[in-house]
Amino acid sequence: EIVPLYTVEDARKVPDQFRLVEYNKAFEPHPGIAVTYKDAGHILGSAFLELTVTEDGKTTRVVFSGDLGRPGTLLMHDPVVASQADYLFIESTYGDRNHKNEEATFDELAEAIAYSYNNHDKVIIPAFAVGRTQEILYCLYLLRQKGKLPDDMPIFVDSPLAIRATEVFKEFKDYLDTPEIDLSGNMSALLPNLKFTLSALESQALNVMKGPAIIISASGMCNAGRIQHHLRHNAWRPTASIVFVGYQGVGTPGRKIVDGASSIRLFNEDVAIKAKVFTIGGFSAHAGQSQILDWIRKMAHPGMQVVLVHGEEKAQQILSGLIKDQFHLSVYAPGYLEEMALAAGATPEVVVTAQPKSYAHVDWDLLLEETEGKLSKLRTRLEKAGERPWDEQVDIRDRILELNKELLSVLTQL
Repeated sequence: EIVPLYTVEDARKVPDQFRLVEYNKAFEPHPGIAVTYKDAGHILGSAFLELTVTEDGKTTRVVFSGDLGRPGTLLMHDPVVASQADYLFIESTYGDRNHKNEEATFDELAEAIAYSYNNHDKVIIPAFAVGRTQEILYCLYLLRQKGKLPDDMPIFVDSPLAIRATEVFKEFKDYLDTPEIDLSGNMSALLPNLKFTLSALESQALNVMKGPAIIISASGMCNAGRIQHHLRHNAWRPTASIVFVGYQGVGTPGRKIVDGASSIRLFNEDVAIKAKVFTIGGFSAHAGQSQILDWIRKMAHPGMQVVLVHGEEKAQQILSGLIKDQFHLSVYAPGYLEEMALAAGATPEVVVTAQPKSYAHVDWDLLLEETEGKLSKLRTRLEKAGERPWDEQVDIRDRILELNKELLSVLTQL
C-alpha cells in the first residue's frame, strides 16, 4: 500500500507558511545556515542561492545557480555576480552551445510569421506560461514597431495560466528591464490585435478559424494543455509553422518535432508533421555556453569545486572540459542516485547508492501480466455484451479498436 506523503489539508496549510524574502538580504532557515537570494535573471522572481554553512567552527560557502538567466534578454535584468564559493553547483542546460544574437532571433521569428501569413495560415508557438509568453509578446511589439508584423494578423494567448501570469508581470514591473514601454499599461495599446482566450470554447474556436493568426499556447514542451489541440489541427498543414522558443526536454513531443519526427502521437492518433518548424534558441531564458562561462569567470578562484547539474550528458561533458581548460578547476557531474558530502577545501566525497547514470528497472513481466489479466476480464465480460443496446456495443467496439491501434503502434516501435 502506498501511503500519501501529505493530505489535502496539509496542502491547504502551506500558503500560511510562506515568508517574503527580498533579494540580497540574508536569513537563517536553520541555525548555522545563512542563505541569500540573488537575482538569477531567469524569470520573474527567480533567484540563485548563496549559502554559508558553519559546522564545528568551520565555514563552507556554497552557490546554487538554479536556472541561470541569459544576459541581455528583453524583459529580465541580467543575472547578478555571485560571491566566491567553495562549491558552485551550476546548471548546464546549454553547456554545449550558444544562442543566436538578438537580431538573428528577431529575423527568424519575423520569417516564421511571414511564411504563414503569406500562406494564409497559422503560426503555432508553444511557450511556457511564465516568462516566455510575456517575452514573446514584447518581441511581437518590437517587431510591430519595425514594421515586421502584419497589421491585420491577430495574436492569441491561449493559456489561462499565461494570461494570469501576464497580469503578475504588470504588477511587478520594477523587476523588469523594459525601458521603452510600461507593461502595466493596456496591452491592447501595444498590440491592437492581441486577444486573450480564457474559456475552452474560445480556444476551440481558434481551430476552426480561417486565415492567418499567431497562437501562443502552453505547455512549452507540448506534453500537455491546449497546445496539443493546436498541433493536432495544424501540424499536418504544410502552410502552417511551428515556432519553438524554449528548451525541449528529451522524450517530450516538442523534442521529437525539433529532432525531425515525421509524426507524433496526440490523443491516441498519429499526427503528421508537415508544418515548417522553426527552433529559435535566442528566446531561451537559460544562459548559453559562453554566458555560463562568463558568469563562472567572475567568481572563479583556485580551489573552487564545480558541480554540473540540470543538463544532458553531452552538454555536461563539453562544459566540463571548457571549465577545466579555462579556469583549471575541479569539475564533477553527479550520476543518478549519487550523494555528495561537502567540506571546505576538500574534494567532495561521493557515495553511490545505486549504479551511476542508471535508471529504474522496468518490470516487463509484471506489466504484461497486468495487461493479460485485464484482457482476460475483458473477454469474460464481452460474453454478455450482445445483450446491450446497439449504440453501446458500437461504442465498446470502437474503444477496443483504439486499443488495438495503440498496441499496433507499440509493436511498430519495437
